[in-house]
Amino acid sequence: MKNEMRENPLEALRALFDEKTDGIVVFDLEWNQNSYAPNLRMPHEIIEIGACRLGPQGEITDRFSELICPRLYKRVDKHIRQVTGITEQELSSGRSFPEVIADFMRFCGDAAQLITWGRDDYPVLRRNLEYYMQPSPFSPPLDAQLVFGYAHFGDAHRQMNLHAALEETGTLLEVPAHRAVYDAECTAALLPAVSAALEGLGEEKRAELSGILERERRIADSVLRSRPTRHTVQTDALRDDAVTNLLCPLCGRKTSFIVPWFDAGRDRYEAIGQCPQHGKAEGQMHLKRGSNGCLIMHQRVLLAAEDEAAAVKEAYRLFLLTPPAKRHHRLCMEEVRRVSPKQNFPTKKG
Repeated sequence: MKNEMRENPLEALRALFDEKTDGIVVFDLEWNQNSYAPNLRMPHEIIEIGACRLGPQGEITDRFSELICPRLYKRVDKHIRQVTGITEQELSSGRSFPEVIADFMRFCGDAAQLITWGRDDYPVLRRNLEYYMQPSPFSPPLDAQLVFGYAHFGDAHRQMNLHAALEETGTLLEVPAHRAVYDAECTAALLPAVSAALEGLGEEKRAELSGILERERRIADSVLRSRPTRHTVQTDALRDDAVTNLLCPLCGRKTSFIVPWFDAGRDRYEAIGQCPQHGKAEGQMHLKRGSNGCLIMHQRVLLAAEDEAAAVKEAYRLFLLTPPAKRHHRLCMEEVRRVSPKQNFPTKKG
């Protein structure tokens, strides 16, 4: 088996693919934004798609590279322009997102294993597709950055950027940085090193990695919801059902709270809801201040495994055991709603 792995530099990595996989496509996106006035349906607008199709040995057999003429954010953010070098003039000659994504779908085919470096690109792709009311044909990609962190450093949360990983592994590739197709090429060049690191994992570590990747797939398929509110303090937001409703990520029905929203730390609220049809849903929520001074709600909801729901439930139990004076202004929806808005309750501005 080890000899076979040496013959095919991606053999260990292929063991993580779906059995029905036909081909490998590594892709990368560049996107633009308006930090001061974002459109909450599409906070990040894709302006470039780059990809490489790989052969059986990991060799690049084809490339895809397209600039996209933006619909929402015509002006390129200063930071995006500095990092990518992409200008408004270049984008004006690009094609529309629906045209480019149709060609990208054809490039990928029906059963390719998608690979990215990091977890950010896929949610942005999904939200762009949703904005244009197009169904997504893509399954969550394999995050090579996560696999590399786990296999090489023993920590899935050790996130090394693409070019640092090239240096770490001694992978030599002379391409410009931070353009989509070149970053896809760099990721493709790293895959043999990622696969080699996987070969050294024992059965227990491989099983642990499989569990991590399974949760990552559920996170990638989670429902993202953002909405502006009229509230300026978090206590008022936590009294508003439009803000706090936890919807099932599969059917969209309102769930019943098993664990109500509570601040689990660093201003991230967590909750567990029960859908009668699909089981437990895990919610994560941030309340961020918008440019008008009011709070904006950002929610992520995914199906929760039993152990994950139990962990949130235990965190909530410990939260309730902590005296309010020692919670550092951390709030809980259930406690906030017990108190009338006219009564004195420590507010939290967010």
